[in-house]
Amino acid sequence: MISSYQKSLWSRNLMLVLVVAAVIGVALKIGWSLQKIKLYDQALAYYEAKDLVKAEETFAKANEHAGIEYGDEAWTTQMSGLTDIREELESLSRQAQPAIKDNREEEVLQTYRSYQSFKREVEGRQEAQAATFFQTISTRLGLEKGWSAYYQQAIQHAKAQMQSLQVSDQQALIHTLVLVPDEFFGGTEKKAQELETHFRRYETAKLQERADSLSFLDVITQTAKSIELYRQEGISSDWLQKQLERYAKGEIGRVIRQNDLPGFVAMAKAYRQIQNVLPDKSEVLATIETHLQSLIEQAEKYAKQHKFTKATDLYQELSGLLDTSSLLAGVDEPWTQFDPSRLLQQKYPDQAFDPVFTGSDHWGAKTYAIGVDQKERRIYFAAKPTENEAPVSFDLALDIDTDFTFTLSKLEDDHDSPVLLVSSVGKERAYLYTGVVPQLSKNSFDTRFVIEADDLTIEDAARVIVKNAVGPGEHELASFEFGRKGLEYVAKLEDLQPEHEEPADPASPSATEEEGDSQSGQGTPELPGAPSVEVPHTPSAGHSVDVYAGPGKEYKVIGQVSLDSSIQVVTDLNGWYQIQFDGKEGWIETPKTAN
Repeated sequence: MISSYQKSLWSRNLMLVLVVAAVIGVALKIGWSLQKIKLYDQALAYYEAKDLVKAEETFAKANEHAGIEYGDEAWTTQMSGLTDIREELESLSRQAQPAIKDNREEEVLQTYRSYQSFKREVEGRQEAQAATFFQTISTRLGLEKGWSAYYQQAIQHAKAQMQSLQVSDQQALIHTLVLVPDEFFGGTEKKAQELETHFRRYETAKLQERADSLSFLDVITQTAKSIELYRQEGISSDWLQKQLERYAKGEIGRVIRQNDLPGFVAMAKAYRQIQNVLPDKSEVLATIETHLQSLIEQAEKYAKQHKFTKATDLYQELSGLLDTSSLLAGVDEPWTQFDPSRLLQQKYPDQAFDPVFTGSDHWGAKTYAIGVDQKERRIYFAAKPTENEAPVSFDLALDIDTDFTFTLSKLEDDHDSPVLLVSSVGKERAYLYTGVVPQLSKNSFDTRFVIEADDLTIEDAARVIVKNAVGPGEHELASFEFGRKGLEYVAKLEDLQPEHEEPADPASPSATEEEGDSQSGQGTPELPGAPSVEVPHTPSAGHSVDVYAGPGKEYKVIGQVSLDSSIQVVTDLNGWYQIQFDGKEGWIETPKTAN
């Protein structure tokens, strides 16, 4: 148990400790206050002696001591302002020095601009001693000297690189010079003039160096990159644009004069790709467009002269500069009309055809071409239905073992759909006749008839006279009609006596009436048939007889022929001769011979 006496003793001792501590605290405060007063007095003395640096240092030390406030309020305010200046400059120095050392351009410029801004703010104060103090502390810290040395070295290094043409990083060099404050060049205007002088000298020499060793593409590409760099830094590069235009104009003009079309296309294409850095009214681009238009006009002239290959080749060469698909299509249509055989060449480029038949406006085709391959025993067909439709093509393998002849006949499967007649050596008769019709809608040939006979003569679009056919019409000169079911037997015209027949000569000219395509550029082969004979001499010789369009007086009279002349008879039919008359076919009555 603690007695009441002990408790009172402890309380008394505690009170004594507190009293002693308070006395000590008061003594310390008094001491600090006395020291602060002493420092203030020293600072004031320095201030009055116009030693602002020592005055501010002493004042700052005084403020480090706690104690009573002392001194004139206006004076202490001024001194506090000087302390703020010193501390700001010291902060800028701590930022600038490592940035300069490590060549961190953006940070160096940022600290320099902050310094200049702060300097203007201090110089604008009413207290004259603030600006003086600022300059003194700045000089002591070496701030302006550090920045000046940094920027002067950057300028000299950049100039040395440009003079030697050994610029390792042009973008960095330009950026460095742009970042140098104007005052290090003597002002904004002088900076612009000096930079343009150095850049112009460098780019002129560099362009010449590139032109001597690099291709046109590399020269303009690298020069365009320089123009872009100057633009990014806000530097006018009109002078470099003019140099580039002058160089390109000379090079492109040279290939134009030399008629070097591939060279022109390559250069023009490359120059167009840098038009974003060229003047708005580029003379070189205008030259390119003018020459390009003249080439297009030349191609059009070729096409009008039917020099389609030259026109197409020229358009294809120009495809690197413009979309020539419509121009090529514009040549393709008249070229195909002029030479339909192209349809076959385009579809079967490796195939050789002999002969080739061409024409238009048959079987629903605006233009067509038919190629014959004797070796493969095959017929090839290609056609252009209309100008806007794609070409169609197909072929037909013939079931024959010998060479054949091929013609466009008078027979018509339908309006403007003539039958293609194929004639070859037959197995049971002298000849095998096959009639086929192209079907564009089916992309195939439609075989309309196959018949073996000693001869076949086409009268008109639907009538055929067949000599000694296999099947109906055997040992007869018979009339057949062409229809939906092919050739159909109609009537006997004359009996044939087998013992009087002479074997047909497959090599002899055909008497088959046929019609060559008027638009074909090829000769139309003759079909095998009856040999031609001369009209026998008769008492009626010496006068003219009427020539009829068919074997009968019910046909139209198409002219007259003298029986004194040599008349080639193609066919003898029931008292009528079929003859060749003024390059066409006609019929005369068989002259009566003397008894």
